Amino acid sequence: MNVEKGYPFYGQYVRGLVFNWKAPRIPGDPGHGATFPFPVCYEVVEGTFAELIEGSEAVKDKLCHAVKNLEAKGIRAVIGDCGLMALYQQEMAGSCSLPVLTSSLALVPLLWHLVGQKGVIGIITGHAGLLQERHLRGAGISAEINLEIQGMEGEPHFREIVIEGGRALDEDLMGRDVLAAATKLTQRNKEIRAILLECSNLATYSRPLQEAFGLPVFDITGAALMLEHAVHAPAYCARDYK
Repeated sequence: MNVEKGYPFYGQYVRGLVFNWKAPRIPGDPGHGATFPFPVCYEVVEGTFAELIEGSEAVKDKLCHAVKNLEAKGIRAVIGDCGLMALYQQEMAGSCSLPVLTSSLALVPLLWHLVGQKGVIGIITGHAGLLQERHLRGAGISAEINLEIQGMEGEPHFREIVIEGGRALDEDLMGRDVLAAATKLTQRNKEIRAILLECSNLATYSRPLQEAFGLPVFDITGAALMLEHAVHAPAYCARDYK
């Protein structure tokens, strides 16, 4: 095996961009290293998700710089840690030669094809009032895709921890909040064919949602697994095909 020199670390192919935000993380959340079956490390970007609501040249430049910095370190793919990073999907991906998935929202066009371009894609977001059309368009979601959006802002424990910056995360209380939001979503629209979790903090609860509603659930953690396979697939055979 030939190993190319010139990088500060090796054996890590997918890297997460995280803001310097002190919210607690649990397994399932892409910001928790135990989430993944492969080694992953993080690039910390100074800022908070709040900067992505309206966006700015400053936060865009910081995110693009971080992606280019990771490319220079030998990273092969990058995922974002906040669904609202979709605002700069095109700019971040265009700033380097790596595959960059800023947000699970970028999966929506694919999901629309997976469900036969019929029915509705249900999105559970951290705050329905903050997820704007600009974020959807940034993620490549066209107006022809049928969406139903449910925010988490009305769920008490989520609001306390994620929106208001609380530190004492209770896994069970958060799970109940996620199920409550999904119940509102599916009761309001009976045509939902798949659920997408926009907020990365919710990815821990994809399995309970699948079991409770019998629907496919997509999140940024699953997208990271796809990227890892894309840039570092298992060696099913040892033959050299060169």
